[in-house]
Amino acid sequence: MSPMFRYFLGFQINADRGGWLARQLPPVPGDLFAGLKPHLYHLTLCTIAETAVANPFVRQHVAKAFAAGLPAASPIRFGRIVSKAMGAELVTVGSTAEIRQLYAAITLLLAPCGIDPMHRTSGLRPHVTLGYGACDFDAVPIAWTWIPGELVLIESHIGHRRHRVLQSWTLEPPAQAAFAFMDDALPPALRRAA
Repeated sequence: MSPMFRYFLGFQINADRGGWLARQLPPVPGDLFAGLKPHLYHLTLCTIAETAVANPFVRQHVAKAFAAGLPAASPIRFGRIVSKAMGAELVTVGSTAEIRQLYAAITLLLAPCGIDPMHRTSGLRPHVTLGYGACDFDAVPIAWTWIPGELVLIESHIGHRRHRVLQSWTLEPPAQAAFAFMDDALPPALRRAA
């Protein structure tokens, strides 16, 4: 029996930013492309279950894994909207090391509860799907560094474009590094070597 429900962890884009992103997507002629509604925009970290019927226990298992707390958020640097063979995506630019470290820390918390990420054999490729279907347009530059405020557990009804947030967890902001111009305000023992 094919799965009807997918459970995944990710970051949901708020309504204001989702509306802004939707307006950046160029017009796509024809009727083969369908843009997603902005309230569905999200970045998936990992799928944790696919089931034929709704699973009422997924939320409790994930909540148990995160009971001791979550790591701090990491910045996600987006660079452009691109057309793919079967859709349009907002993709990252530059290093994705910080988001990969966050992903690794979250999966370490899930493992003792028997929750293993699915479909990650090719690795993490952070992106936001904006629509499905054939489309062809020049890349649209987007310079946006996003720091998600929450990690969400979403139940997706496969093939119906319906998402239901089962629970969310607040993420602390990333640690702020000291700026070089602040070195002269630090005691000599704490100053960086030149």
